[in-house]
Formats: sequence, C-alpha cells, structure tokens
Amino acid sequence: MQIEDYAWMVRDLGERPSSLHLTDKHLYAGGWDGRLTCWHVDGEQRWTVQLPDRIQEMAHRDGAIFLTSGLFVMRVNSADGSVDWQVMTEGSADSIIFDSGNDHILVTSSVYDIEYGDFMESACWRIESTSGEILNVQRFSERPWHLSLQDGKFRLGLGRPRGGLLLVSENGKMEWNELGDESPVTCGVDGRSSQMYGHANGSISRWNGTTANLITTREHPVETIACTSDGLLLGLENGIVEALTEAGEESWSRQLEGPIIDAVVGMTISGSTTAWLQYRLAMGGGLAVCNALDGSEIAEFKFNCSPTAIATSEQFSAVATENGDIFLIEVELFQRRLSVAVDGEKSGEETEAESEGAGDLITVGEKRREMMAKLRRLRGE
Repeated sequence: MQIEDYAWMVRDLGERPSSLHLTDKHLYAGGWDGRLTCWHVDGEQRWTVQLPDRIQEMAHRDGAIFLTSGLFVMRVNSADGSVDWQVMTEGSADSIIFDSGNDHILVTSSVYDIEYGDFMESACWRIESTSGEILNVQRFSERPWHLSLQDGKFRLGLGRPRGGLLLVSENGKMEWNELGDESPVTCGVDGRSSQMYGHANGSISRWNGTTANLITTREHPVETIACTSDGLLLGLENGIVEALTEAGEESWSRQLEGPIIDAVVGMTISGSTTAWLQYRLAMGGGLAVCNALDGSEIAEFKFNCSPTAIATSEQFSAVATENGDIFLIEVELFQRRLSVAVDGEKSGEETEAESEGAGDLITVGEKRREMMAKLRRLRGE
C-alpha cells in the first residue's frame, strides 16, 4: 500500500520534520533545523518561518503557537508566523504545556554532557504567556520524561538516578513522590482521572493525585504510552505493541518489524478508534494502522526513509518522514479508499467507483471531481 493513494494532501517541509501539531483547521510542522510551516487543512500554505533550532514540541492556545526550539521557548503568532517573544533556557528546551488557570507556560529543559553521555542538570520554567516574563526557575538533577499539570503545579516523571514524581508549585516549592517502582520513568500519559507512567524496567505505575500504585510489569522497557477507551497502548523497546485493560491485563499485542518510534490513538473508523504505530527498519520504516480494541490491521504503509513525527485528531492524522514529506490523512477519504481497496481485492474487477464500506455508490462524475480536488491539494493549488 502506498500512503500517497490514501492521503488528503502531501507536502514537503524542506527539511527533516521533528514535530507536528494539528488544530481544527491547521497543520503545523516543525523541522530539525528550525523551519516552522503552517498549512490550512484544505492544502493552502499560510506561512513559513525560520526559527533558531530543532522544534521539539508545540502547544496552541488563543491565536498563538508556543514551542521549544533548541535553547529557546517561543511564542509565535499563528496568523502570520511572527515571533511575539522568545526566552533562552539552559541546554535544550524539551517539553511545553499551557496552564490555562494561570495563563502561564510550563517548560522543561535539560543539559546533556557529551563526555559522560548523560544528562547533568534539568530545570522547569514558569513563564507568563503574554509577555514572556520568566516567573521562576527550579533546577534538579534528573531529566523529566513526562510533563503534565496538577492544580497549577508542574508534574514531572523523572529519569535516573532518582526516578519518581516531582511536583513543583507556583512559588517554586518542590515535592518528590514515589511512583510504586524505583525504576526511572521513560514516558507518561494523562488519563481521565489519573496519570500513567512507563518505566525502564517495563513496569507501569498509576498516580491518582496523592498516591501511586503499580499496575503491571512487562518484559521490556516501555518506550511509549497512550490512553485508549479501554485502557493503555504501550510501545516496548523490543518492537512489541501491547494494548492493556485498565486492570493491566493484555487485550492484544503486535510485533512490529522494527523498533518502535511512536504509538498513538487516532480517528474513529467503522465505529472503532484506531492505533497508529510508527517503526523503523534497516532501510526506511513503516506505519501500521490497527483497530485499537482488538488489534486487527486496517492498513500498513512502508516508507523509503524513517518516520519522524505523527499527530492525530478526530478528523485527521498527519505523518512525517525524514526526507521532509508530510502526509495528511482525512477520516472520510481514508475510509472510502480502504473500502475501494477491500472491494478490489475481493473481486479483482470492481472499479474504484464502488464504496461498499460507506454504503454509497460513488458515480463516475463524483469520483472524477474527488480525484481532481485531490490533485489540486497535492499540487498546493
């Protein structure tokens, strides 16, 4: 399967993409060398701007994109790409979230020592979102691998040596908590009423706001973690993806052909949410799209180069590869193309004008209009 045949639009960032962000009407793509480009989901490029360094994470709020770019935290006007303010951190600015209750930006940064091959110091920064004023900075030894918010406090899942959970209040007071396992945190996700953390030894812990407990332990380190409607979606170091119930029992698993890059939950297809699994190969990489409830395969795409980023919403999924290509997939078009592919496999003779899965017969004229619209999107017209 070629992903181009299923894409709503295909765009080229012009450099290796490092981060993607979707809103209702726009796709933002950040690059390894600092390029930030905004497209409307109808295909039109709104603007592009060159920023200082690799764009790590983005958050959108009230007409602004807040992002981390190398050393810097930046606020970018989402209408035209102009930079409203930038703040220099220490080392590398990593994660970023918006504290809507206080109108603050919360950011983590880390300093990596090349000689020792490890992180030496990290910090959390509280910044006023409109002016860019630094309100306070707190430093500690461990690198945070997950940042979230709890009652206006930083909630940081820490790596080695200490591990555990660090809460940092608005006035800078720090409180460390155990997470049910001493192993360093490798990833985390916010659930409906609690937070789940993956650990280097394969364990999964849950934090309910005051205490923590161990849910389960897998055989390999946890690389990625996401929430599904029934529980959790895990990406393990050995390339296995597992879906767990809320009680920690395995629902299904899938062995990918290579190391996991990311595993996220996406759009609903045929009444079920989907899991989007990116992985690397010795030459290139792949993307598997599965039913998140039972693991059944919906589609699988191979790339000549490795995937680098993914973003999902209810209507769209955006996938980037290291040669700069960005593929935007729209839910209704994706379902129609999948139905055509299934019908073609069944008969070998039926044309792409038939969409059995959608329950509709697409006329030749409608099909032609759809193909011409897609061609215009692919050309950027």
